[in-house]
Amino acid sequence: MFKWGLSFLFIFYGVIATAEDFLPLINDGVHDNQSGAIGLLQEPEKALKDFPLDNAGAIDWVKTLADGSIEPRKGLTGKEKMVAIDLDIIMKNTSTMPFVSFSHKNHTEWLTCSDCHTKIFMPQVGGNFITMASILNGDYCGTCHGKVAFSLYNCARCHKTDGNQSGLR
Repeated sequence: MFKWGLSFLFIFYGVIATAEDFLPLINDGVHDNQSGAIGLLQEPEKALKDFPLDNAGAIDWVKTLADGSIEPRKGLTGKEKMVAIDLDIIMKNTSTMPFVSFSHKNHTEWLTCSDCHTKIFMPQVGGNFITMASILNGDYCGTCHGKVAFSLYNCARCHKTDGNQSGLR
């Protein structure tokens, strides 16, 4: 568990996970420390120590999935059909920042289409007025990023292209 009191096993806010960032599960205030089953759980510092890091020092979950370090359950029940869609969307309304490159593949290896469409995003060109203010407010990308996905303050993870290519690869 992080020193902020959250029980997610995800790294965010650009923090490098070190032993002092985690409380032992028995003391984290989330797990039942009276249950003998707690001894069956792996401590986060041990579970996460060899995962690849991104340029900000946080766990790079896409690389972790690609290298086979983890194998997430398919959807909430484990029975959903996962369809990895290799489609990039380039968002150009970024003021003075580089354009945003949104990788459907990186998302659809973890999530089903219905996890985001139409609850978070309308699946149509121009259907979503996305701003950093709205993202920081927890809308659109901010629904997950900064919570259970990489930090919103690692700008280069999204703002990374000056190209105008988009589409299927």
